[in-house]
Amino acid sequence: MLETILFIIWLICRVIMIGLIIIFLVSGLDDFFVDLVYYVRGAYRFLFKRNMVKPVTREQLESIPEKPVAIMVPAWQESAVIADMILNFRKSVKYDNWVLFVGTYPNDPDTFREAERARCYIPNTEVVVTPAPGPTCKSDCLNWVYQGILLYEERTGIKFDIFLMHDAEDMVHPDSVKFYNYLMPRMDFIQTPVVPLSRKWYQLVGGVYMDEFAESHLKDMRMREFMTGVLPSAGVGTALSRAAIEYLAKQRRNQIFDVTSLTEDYIMGLSLRGMRGKKIFLQQYIEVEKKTKSLILRREKTKKVKELIATKEYFPHTFNTSSRQKSRWTLGIALQGWRVGWSIHPLLNYWLMRDRKGIVNSFAVILGYCVAVFLGLFYLLGLVFPALQLPLILTEGDWVVKMLYVVMGLFAWRLLNRFLCTTRFYNLFQGLLSPIRMLVGNFVNFRAAWIAVRQFTRAKIRGETPAWIKTDHAFPSQGQLKSYHRRIGEILTERGLVTEIQLAECLKLQEETGRKLGEILVEKELLWEEELVEALAVQNGNAFVELDPYAVAPDLLTKIPEELAREMRIFPVSFQNNVFVLATDIIDVGDEESENNRDRRERELGERFGCAIRMAWASARDIDFAIDRAYKEAPAQFSPIKGRLGERLVQMGKLTRDELVEALRIQKRSREKLGHILIGMGKTSQSEIDEVISYQTQNA
Repeated sequence: MLETILFIIWLICRVIMIGLIIIFLVSGLDDFFVDLVYYVRGAYRFLFKRNMVKPVTREQLESIPEKPVAIMVPAWQESAVIADMILNFRKSVKYDNWVLFVGTYPNDPDTFREAERARCYIPNTEVVVTPAPGPTCKSDCLNWVYQGILLYEERTGIKFDIFLMHDAEDMVHPDSVKFYNYLMPRMDFIQTPVVPLSRKWYQLVGGVYMDEFAESHLKDMRMREFMTGVLPSAGVGTALSRAAIEYLAKQRRNQIFDVTSLTEDYIMGLSLRGMRGKKIFLQQYIEVEKKTKSLILRREKTKKVKELIATKEYFPHTFNTSSRQKSRWTLGIALQGWRVGWSIHPLLNYWLMRDRKGIVNSFAVILGYCVAVFLGLFYLLGLVFPALQLPLILTEGDWVVKMLYVVMGLFAWRLLNRFLCTTRFYNLFQGLLSPIRMLVGNFVNFRAAWIAVRQFTRAKIRGETPAWIKTDHAFPSQGQLKSYHRRIGEILTERGLVTEIQLAECLKLQEETGRKLGEILVEKELLWEEELVEALAVQNGNAFVELDPYAVAPDLLTKIPEELAREMRIFPVSFQNNVFVLATDIIDVGDEESENNRDRRERELGERFGCAIRMAWASARDIDFAIDRAYKEAPAQFSPIKGRLGERLVQMGKLTRDELVEALRIQKRSREKLGHILIGMGKTSQSEIDEVISYQTQNA
């Protein structure tokens, strides 16, 4: 009887072991095939194409006029990060022609409030509120964001050429939007790499993301594009042309994203298979200047390095949060997405099978661990009780053993590739940690697969759609973001306000005198003070306003007495939805302490006026001129905006908008009448001014 039981146990373990070896062999050969194609193609390109492909230069990026860009950001319970993400986008990205649309929920007031707070500083931000309370699913939120974009286009007449997908925790590369602008509409779908921000050596779960994304976005995504021409979206760092968006809208009856899937980005990318436009995985490096310290003397120096155009973010670093997030990917891709994408294209089907094999591997690996532990315990038991000793499951010369040796070789190859990819994305130390983190990743992936199967089964039984599995996010610190923030000289040259030669001369003078660069540029009359303040506002993610004392509502002037306005250097701009926007020339820049001072000032003023306060930066001349004119002249004497001299001349085609702005800036300095200034500039004549004044009198 005992022998029969032991034989049955032996047979079960052998069958399981053979099954696992076959699964690992097939999976290992699959990975080896992709690696082989990658290295053969890489060798071919290095030997025969190296001199034919030239990297895109910054000059080429700057030569293309900026197309309108819409950024879609879904947000459910993202109050901790959404404002920082928007402000950092404004600070970092070297692009101006964009509008960021944030999707929020009616039952998530904290996220809505933070998005509105950011909108006060960044006017080109739109907050879209979904009609249904959350959480629905991410795709539903994105679909309502798209509807908000359509309404915005209808309201403003702007037509967006590029649509970007990002998440609330994303750290967007400064040059990424420039690349999308350069490549579209030649490309209809662009996916840039996603790079998890580096974790401490002991944060093994967070490090698993580093290893997996390094291998996937350095090698697998490139091979997928090469073999199939079809790419799934990563959900962030994805750019779509207008043609691609309209194609999806037509195919899905204006529902861009599949509301039945938790991985709407993956499904969306595959849905573009029938579109003829080109889809690419953009792995592009650009030369940037980085400040480093010498190895021995630790002196600070600037050197040029090649930086990958990628979206960076923090991924979960605890076992539970990581399992929850990965369960959404597993559920959406392997279970919900099983029905999607199959075709007569063999290579496309091959990659779809690769996407789905992960859930099988997750269970197989843990089953293998369990069998190994069981056999180990049984072996120890056999040492104590020889009668319970099991025969060897595998013996030398057995055909299964030969397969096992092949599997072990493929596993060693897998470890080597993981090490190489992680080292290239990060550094040697992180690469050496990758084998340990692979073991940790096996347990994370198993729990994620278990949660996914359980939730999918429950939803099927109940006839429900799985809900959005929320992951708590962290936003990078100011120290980590600092390297992405633009310098004031970069902003001024990008906007064409100063030339490279002028900037170099002023930087040299700054080094010699220790004065601020902005002061030198204004003193040399290379730019207006207003232009400098606007550039500082862009650099620091703050709102900027050029004040018009004749446009302010009289009731706002009564809220802030003249004495208070002069004492605190503030001027009212607008009051809406219990948010009082004030202009100030007290500009806090440079560090976290300055930002804290600004926030404290806003809180103090908010307590005084009983509402939320938002500060917009203005020049000192603007503040002085606005206070002098607004409080000394009766508001009733102010003409309607459309009927004023300058506006009327612009409407008549006698003056351009830029010329009017220049004249108004001169007026703030000279305090002369605008008509005299325009005549002195040679932009109009006395007869034309008399004609406008006559028109104003008749229509008063």
